[in-house]
Amino acid sequence: MRPFLYCLLLCGCLSCGTSTSDQKGTATSASEQGAAVDSTSSPSASPAVDSAYQIVPGERMGQTSLNDSPEAVAEALGKPDASNAAMGKSLSTWYSSANGGKREELNVYTVREKTGTPQETVGVHQVRVTSSAFKVVPSGLSTGSTLPQIREAFNRVRPLAHYQYQGRQRAYLYDATGEGLAFEITGPDSTCVAIILHQKGKEVTSAYLPIHEDLVKLHQQ
Repeated sequence: MRPFLYCLLLCGCLSCGTSTSDQKGTATSASEQGAAVDSTSSPSASPAVDSAYQIVPGERMGQTSLNDSPEAVAEALGKPDASNAAMGKSLSTWYSSANGGKREELNVYTVREKTGTPQETVGVHQVRVTSSAFKVVPSGLSTGSTLPQIREAFNRVRPLAHYQYQGRQRAYLYDATGEGLAFEITGPDSTCVAIILHQKGKEVTSAYLPIHEDLVKLHQQ
């Protein structure tokens, strides 16, 4: 079993919380990822998070850090379930077990720079996760958290783009640019469905990993 999936299963065995009714259709079972964050509670009240599930803004997502080499990512997470590479850019995806037809995913986006020169490098530029087992430190935010909770922790977060979430409703990409963290927000309750790690000071849309082909930047409208 891949390290990523093993960690999700282990986290679920140790957790004891429950998910809210809004999260039942989107979160994996507690045995896979741990209890989801109650959207009515304060993120700051969350318990300590294992380092394998910590999201450190502008630095790392669990076991994957920005600028890590593809080899380091593979050593930490195992072989990806899906990958796509072209023009010096690569997107790798790891899935958890299906739960009611829904699989959580971890996406790692790497970029090759200064190709053909002695300074050529290949490193992680962005990481995206949908599992609520991963939590932002120290706020405790995760997927399932609400936009008001996110604004409380990142008061400069702002919408930069939107896409069609599961083909049914519009989701907005909110970015805390200075901190290096972005959030995909959707639904009538403005709930987070994915969190994206990126470089501090650079808008997430400047090099957004190719997950949503229909992504529309707000200034393009």
